[in-house]
Amino acid sequence: MIYLDAEYCDLRKIADSGQCFRWHNAANNIWEIPAFERVLTAQISGNDVVLDCSEDDFREVWSSYFDNDSNYSEYHSAILGAELPYLTAAAVTAKGIRILRQDLWEITVSFIISQCNNIPRIKQCLNRIIERFGHFPKPFEITRGSLEGLGLGYRDEYIYDAAEKFSGAMTDFRAINGVGAKVNSCIQLYGLGRKDAFPRDTWIKRVEREQFGGRFPEELFAGFAGVAQQYLFYHARNLSGK
Repeated sequence: MIYLDAEYCDLRKIADSGQCFRWHNAANNIWEIPAFERVLTAQISGNDVVLDCSEDDFREVWSSYFDNDSNYSEYHSAILGAELPYLTAAAVTAKGIRILRQDLWEITVSFIISQCNNIPRIKQCLNRIIERFGHFPKPFEITRGSLEGLGLGYRDEYIYDAAEKFSGAMTDFRAINGVGAKVNSCIQLYGLGRKDAFPRDTWIKRVEREQFGGRFPEELFAGFAGVAQQYLFYHARNLSGK
């Protein structure tokens, strides 16, 4: 068993933060987390998050996945210290969210599917893909026509193109058809661990327009603007009742 401080690793909030789509809430306070061809059971126990894995598995996979080497207490304090009222409220609401370092290919497919879509439908689409292949398919397993009938709409063509072009060494994904600035930023933030990335989706653009005069000052948070983005996204959805 591995123990993490729940104050800066709130499983409930992370699961609902719009960055991961395959976490399964198995029971009250218990999540099954599939990643990197493994499944981790994680649960909230008092002030701890308890990970059911060995120390070797934690070092090899889950420490990076949970971004355990980053200091979220410092990020949180710096965000509060900016004294931006809406951001302060967002930080209070979203405290405990951290940026997961997820499988790069899975994140690429997930955020291609996310275009003009909502979170329940994204989850449904991913589940259909997994049901068809029996697992989350590798790029070489996705061939023309293999996604037909899964309700992906025009996005299946983008995924075919991604499967042909994808490389684990990629750092810019805009060469893939259908990947613009927002999806590229999401892939960098959640797949490459680029916490300086600041994806601007409909929620963030609305917050920028209504609360920050049209643009959020991401330069104030060099190296962790993506953490502020997650706070804003989660808070905005929470206020609207999702």
